[in-house]
Amino acid sequence: MDPKLLLFSTAFLLGIPALILTGLAVRPFRKVLMFLMCFALCYPETFSINFMSRESYRMATRGFELGLFDMCTIALFFIMVLQPRGHRFRWFPPLTIAYGIYILFAVFSWIQAPGSIPVPGDVYAANTAGGYEFYTKFETSLYPLFELSKIVRGGFAYLVIVNFLRDEEQFRTLLGALLVVAFVITIEALISRYIRGHHRISSTLGHPNSLGTFMGMMGTLMFGVALFRTTFFSSGTFAIATAASIICVLLTISRGALSSLVLGLWLDVSSLFHRYLNLKNFTILFIGALVVLGLFFRAADTLSARFLVQQDAVSDIEYRGLYNEEARLMSRDHLFGVGLGNFSTYSWLKYGRAVGLNEYGTPAHNLWYLTLGELGVPGLLAFIFFWLRFYSIGLPFLFRRRTALIYAIAASATAASMIGHIQNMLQLSYRQTSIYMFNQILIAMVVAAWYIDRDTRRAERDARRLARSRTV
Repeated sequence: MDPKLLLFSTAFLLGIPALILTGLAVRPFRKVLMFLMCFALCYPETFSINFMSRESYRMATRGFELGLFDMCTIALFFIMVLQPRGHRFRWFPPLTIAYGIYILFAVFSWIQAPGSIPVPGDVYAANTAGGYEFYTKFETSLYPLFELSKIVRGGFAYLVIVNFLRDEEQFRTLLGALLVVAFVITIEALISRYIRGHHRISSTLGHPNSLGTFMGMMGTLMFGVALFRTTFFSSGTFAIATAASIICVLLTISRGALSSLVLGLWLDVSSLFHRYLNLKNFTILFIGALVVLGLFFRAADTLSARFLVQQDAVSDIEYRGLYNEEARLMSRDHLFGVGLGNFSTYSWLKYGRAVGLNEYGTPAHNLWYLTLGELGVPGLLAFIFFWLRFYSIGLPFLFRRRTALIYAIAASATAASMIGHIQNMLQLSYRQTSIYMFNQILIAMVVAAWYIDRDTRRAERDARRLARSRTV
């Protein structure tokens, strides 16, 4: 047996009960588990393992993943269920039905998968050229299960985090953990660039575009919290995390990530600056602008080469449009799509040739077209419904005038999710493990803030009614 598999299996079977017992005995240990959950996002390959892995197949999830993130999630779940501490467990928070419908259509699509399909000889030859290993069969009933397992894990993580976040203390715990994540990934990125000598940096997330997406979202969240904080020290700490995120995005030399991060910072300023109008924030904006200008000046040669010389962006977008055309053809021929993770299979078998691709097998980079091809029009509508439901909760926080911590977090988390979607129209990153779970964290933060806001408004309404009744 693989030593890593043996070690992980032992840790999983013995570690989860130990974590649960510790959490039941020591209440602050819940915070430790939340910290470990977030820290696991820094090293998705180190702290996880793939069962039945298919590493050479082109998809985001290439096996049944389990890791430290899941261990902590399961332990937290049982701790909160067994020891609620005065809080009823929220079994069906908002988005449960919408997420369930999305999963249901994914299951429909999987049921219709034809099973194992022999790999055509020309496809096998193309993928084994140069000594690479490939498979003799496309396992179209297995690949969707890889993706479904991650979607279910993400939904479970959302449920746990929504129940963990009951008041500002828990929000601060989660923010502190994410702050550490931002700094750890930045340190890894700097080491990769200036010690190991890499050019486009992926840090620990596997690909520069994944790092750019993750840190673009992180920077948006951190900057919103920086505007909320009242002291120069605490605000400056989150502002430094924002600068660290900008540095990471610059090191990826990703045009989409850089543009998305700029938009995210603008959303933060538009939504939050007028709520926290003070000298500290004016100072942070001024110093931050100087720092950003300095970073852009330092990276000017690299950025100009990437943006203007190395690649024709228009031609690149036009070529990626062929992936979208593949998705349209797949949805036309398959009512519920070809199945999660099966896009590459059908690109190799039929649709890559049909649209005139130079190389087959690359999934659509636009998340919406990828979903169209994998789940068909019904699945795409279910996915759109999920996100519309989320933004019906999150977008109002961008316009609220209340100034408590949860409102700043909900607004910046919503903005972070929005700029993530911009990247998801350009890069194949949505279902990368760290990004997917970070999205679930952002969604859970917004929904947990909605719960607190709802209860606060109810209490205020009841207080007004009581005051009126006393005056009558």
